[in-house]
Amino acid sequence: MKLNVRWSCLLCLVLIGIAIEGVQCKVVQFIFGDSLSDVGNNMYLSKSLAQANLPFYGIDFGNGLPNGRFTNGRTVADIIGDSTGLPRPPAFLDPSLTEDVILESGVNYASGGGGILNETGGYFVQRFSLWKQIELFRGTKELITNKLGKQATDKFIGEANFVVALGSNDFINNYLMPVYGDSWKYNDQTFVQYLMETLQNQLL
Repeated sequence: MKLNVRWSCLLCLVLIGIAIEGVQCKVVQFIFGDSLSDVGNNMYLSKSLAQANLPFYGIDFGNGLPNGRFTNGRTVADIIGDSTGLPRPPAFLDPSLTEDVILESGVNYASGGGGILNETGGYFVQRFSLWKQIELFRGTKELITNKLGKQATDKFIGEANFVVALGSNDFINNYLMPVYGDSWKYNDQTFVQYLMETLQNQLL
């Protein structure tokens, strides 16, 4: 009887393993960043003052029209993905984003004007700070877990590439602007230390 129970348990484990292996997920990218990596999130933030809608944006990309990228061509995230052979993930706010698209390409949470600190870029009204982008990623992971289950999701997330590229706005649109309290609260050294400690917590 004990032997049969053991074989039954072993069979269950093998079947679970086959089921998990049967979920063929590609290696994808999850992008976190600012305007250097934004591929259209701010375009869907109707109140954002940080918009890539001027005529020269996008002139060397796709149909030559503004597409949400703060550049005439590819973003930093596009270049990294292209050089590693990975698909370009769509913007998180892209209406066409679905679980299947995420499993095929990943997601780009980058937002023009965003920074490591929540207060950075506040005068743009709407933008995703890194904390907000992490919150959105958690929601994405929950969505995928509901579709694939925890083990398959952990495998999918564990094999994905993560690009985190931001921080300049924390100086340009925060520390170096007297309208922000951080410019009075910190000096150069203590502000950099504050950013490093905050980013460390976010990465963890």
